[in-house]
Amino acid sequence: MSDNSKRGIVFAAILLVILYALGLRIDHPKSGLKNALGTAESSVAIYWHKSEISVGDKVLVTTKTPGKSPKLALVNNVNTDYVDVQTGDGFERVTRSDVRGSLVMIFPFLGTFLGFVGL
Repeated sequence: MSDNSKRGIVFAAILLVILYALGLRIDHPKSGLKNALGTAESSVAIYWHKSEISVGDKVLVTTKTPGKSPKLALVNNVNTDYVDVQTGDGFERVTRSDVRGSLVMIFPFLGTFLGFVGL
């Protein structure tokens, strides 16, 4: 392995650790909103783990529905204790602590491969 390859791998690892410390997270949604390229189950979501959310944000939320959490959702109403979100199944009210973070990017089709491995 060349020195440039080793430096690139070390740089990428350090960058990922820094981004994780700043709140960048990756998750595989089990249900929720669909996009133009497919369902939420077939995608991988990258989101910022933060407590500040507002109406219109796309978020990743944890719900009480077994086997359907986390969900991709759209924020409709924000209160001090709860958040009303629109998911693929309809509307739900979740607590603010159940909101994992604000969506940054979706990678379609990668979730299908993760589903095969059980993630």
